[in-house]
Amino acid sequence: MRFKGDKILYFVPDFTVIDLETTGRGNHFSNITEISAVKYRNYKEVATYSKLVKARHKILPFVTELTGITDEMLVDAPDISEVIGDFVAFLEDDVIVGHNVNFDFNLVYDAYYTTYRKTVSNDYSDTLHFSRILVEDSPNHKLGTLCQYFGIERDVGHRGLPDCLQTGDLYIKLKDKALKEEKLFVLGS
Repeated sequence: MRFKGDKILYFVPDFTVIDLETTGRGNHFSNITEISAVKYRNYKEVATYSKLVKARHKILPFVTELTGITDEMLVDAPDISEVIGDFVAFLEDDVIVGHNVNFDFNLVYDAYYTTYRKTVSNDYSDTLHFSRILVEDSPNHKLGTLCQYFGIERDVGHRGLPDCLQTGDLYIKLKDKALKEEKLFVLGS
């Protein structure tokens, strides 16, 4: 059982967006190939973190096609145990934001717990959840579709840092929509 923080259903001005890429071989932290985050203060980007990670298994071909990450790119990359401490330190006590955030946050949690026997207890917020409440006329709630819906540039998809930036923009667009429609509570708007 994971002892993460609470899932919050309101918007906050200070947060960190996370996104991880994997081999496609399951939801175990040993399959992480890229770990990224973007820190925001008052809804403005202030810092980034991104590292390729040597996975313990080969990347599935369709994932290489999707992400552009190859096994060869990871040959000299560090193991997740070598970077997870710095990554969690980068998160500080921020609210963690992500698109389908539980997938990414659970990988971070498990890698950190396995390496240090400590938990990551940040509160977290999911743009997928917010989009399902606020965007009723979208054909689906995939990140790429929502970027198109809101006019968010998406030249690169399925890579850690670009996905973090797009998710950060989406979070802000969803917050603005929530304020306009008076549908959700917004802190520090």
